[in-house]
Amino acid sequence: MKAAENGKSDGLRVLLAGDTTLDPLARLLERSADAPAVTTSVAPYGQVYQILLDGGHSAWAFKPNVLVVWTAPHLTLPSVEKLIRFEGESVTAMFEAALGEAEQFADAVVQAATRTGLVIVPTWVLPSHERWIQTLAWRKGFGVANLLARANLILAEKFSASPSITLLDAGYWQAALARPSYDPRMYAVAKILYSHALFEKAAAEMKAVLRASLGHTKKVVVCDLDNTLWGGVAGDDGRDKIKLSASDAVGECFHGFQKALKGLRARGILLTICSKNDEAFALSVIDEHPAMVLRKSDFVAWRINWKDKAENLLSMAEELNLGIDSFVFLDDSPQERDQVRQLLPRVFTPDLPTSPSDLAPFVSSLTCFETTGLGKEDFDRADMYRAERGRKEALDISGDVDNWLRSLQIEVRATPLRRENLARAAQLLNKTNQFNLSLRRLDEKTLWDWAAEPCNSAYVFNVSDRFGDFGLTGLASLTLLGPEAKIVDFVMSCRVMGKKIEEALLGYTLAQAQAAGADRVTAPPADGPRNGPARDFFTAKFSTGTAIDPMRVGVPSLINLTDKN
Repeated sequence: MKAAENGKSDGLRVLLAGDTTLDPLARLLERSADAPAVTTSVAPYGQVYQILLDGGHSAWAFKPNVLVVWTAPHLTLPSVEKLIRFEGESVTAMFEAALGEAEQFADAVVQAATRTGLVIVPTWVLPSHERWIQTLAWRKGFGVANLLARANLILAEKFSASPSITLLDAGYWQAALARPSYDPRMYAVAKILYSHALFEKAAAEMKAVLRASLGHTKKVVVCDLDNTLWGGVAGDDGRDKIKLSASDAVGECFHGFQKALKGLRARGILLTICSKNDEAFALSVIDEHPAMVLRKSDFVAWRINWKDKAENLLSMAEELNLGIDSFVFLDDSPQERDQVRQLLPRVFTPDLPTSPSDLAPFVSSLTCFETTGLGKEDFDRADMYRAERGRKEALDISGDVDNWLRSLQIEVRATPLRRENLARAAQLLNKTNQFNLSLRRLDEKTLWDWAAEPCNSAYVFNVSDRFGDFGLTGLASLTLLGPEAKIVDFVMSCRVMGKKIEEALLGYTLAQAQAAGADRVTAPPADGPRNGPARDFFTAKFSTGTAIDPMRVGVPSLINLTDKN
């Protein structure tokens, strides 16, 4: 099935290479309803090294932008098979030889990574039916379990210098299955080593990684209260009678669910509340019940009222300045879930488990929060949004936008792209959808190499105000084409939209173009499904098909911009 036949246009071409037959995985990836749509090609069976080392191999004619290299350790590392069967003269020698083979494999993958955009490599795991001597399995320099752990660490260390290579935990896939992971019968018949259940799990996890690479990560959890965040109905049962305490089996389950949500918050996922309840009473339960894991300060927004929940979700999306497609709605009521699915189909609304004991495992297993990296901005995100609530309260008090902006004391620090800010800059480029001029997605190495070309330049922007530090929230890049410059990237976090910061960033970027000798600047916006704010901003600033004089746009006086060039 081709990507176009799915009605999707992500244009991902995935080449699968392995030492066993991977055609079932290719079919699952193509036929899956989960985004993104992909077109696959399965490389010739058993030619892993030839494909990795030879850029002229026929498999590369497919021109993949994603390469999956899935190998089994006992098939790709000959000394592992010998160690399992005790075929060599010395166990220690086989152990060391296998580690050397792992290094050679890792080097070959790194070489292949220069020819494609993203490389996915599952870790090495022995078939579950391969029981080795348990008392010796982890013995240093001897056991198979010890060997595979060291071999996988070699992969992790070798790949760490190549941001485009992603090492996936295949051991988790195997452990997560209730059914067999391997199919000895199909391996004998068609060299299909893995079971259908394992292929399904692998396809789902790979799709999650591909979504993250495209910036399609969910950012907000919207949680109901009664019989979702705690057991029982607080308004009817009373605050002290809800099921939440560790002394109660059901309460322990909801306590664990809250801990799982707290873990999401800690890594940058925003928590919100949407509940039909009395606001003052519900918030008192959250802040005063002794067994609550989550407190009011853990939530960046809430709608606790008797209004329609779909309406409340739209209201919160507007408040947080985030697309509704970045929301996940968790509610115990099938009726509420059905309404949100019908009215807001872009919100991810999963069915919750009926047993409270399954809530924590369920939320921990969701793949929609997959990400390509975590930085300081992620860990500080909830605090940043809480500070934003303070800014909006200040606007309500002042009543005048200019006075409010002046009171915020906004500081913007412009800096050239450097090694120390490269990781965050690439993350911002790849995860931002709304205020993103070109929707260009580049890994760290490609972005750095592009910016290092003589005709190109890139700048990053850190923003702060009296309420706190937003961190690195802006990126702009230019390419000089004689007397004309083109703004290639102009990316800004939604957290700083609507404060004339985009005007300041544009004014600085145009000044840099003028300083480089350009007298005309163009900035053609991409026509993406979610970058309307950037498209509208640049359409208003740049007449269609024309350029702009850099002198026409300056930095607003309400913004204090400093150049750290």
